[in-house]
Amino acid sequence: MFFASYSCQLSVNFTTLKALDPTLVSQLKETLPAALFEKLNGSLSIDQDRLKFLEYKNRVLEERLRLVRIEKYGPGSEKLSDAQLELLDLEPGVSSAEVEVESERAQLKLPFQRAQKHPGRQELPAHLPRIEKVIACTLNNVCAETAVKKPV
Repeated sequence: MFFASYSCQLSVNFTTLKALDPTLVSQLKETLPAALFEKLNGSLSIDQDRLKFLEYKNRVLEERLRLVRIEKYGPGSEKLSDAQLELLDLEPGVSSAEVEVESERAQLKLPFQRAQKHPGRQELPAHLPRIEKVIACTLNNVCAETAVKKPV
């Protein structure tokens, strides 16, 4: 086995592989001959260890690349996601001012949701009775029904 240790802390937690289903392992142990089961189990554990190591190594290399990009584009780029930093690498010329402006901009949320139009007022049903009431205005601005003075 060849494992390397890295002293740096990753910015995103590393997720490990799921363990094999114990019922499946017990079923294989019962159905396969002992020598074949031990050989397969050993080979599988070696492959799982290698895969775990390679996934971790890949994550460490991605983190190193992120740190190099942050160093390249300045302290404002720390706020950018990995995808945004990758896009900056693809641009022919990026100034630190552009990086600062991009880091201050809010993240876009997809898909865009359009505001729903209000349906407006609906017609009253035709079977309801229509009552028209006209309230006469007096000269001294007093309501004829309630005798309260109203401002004009």
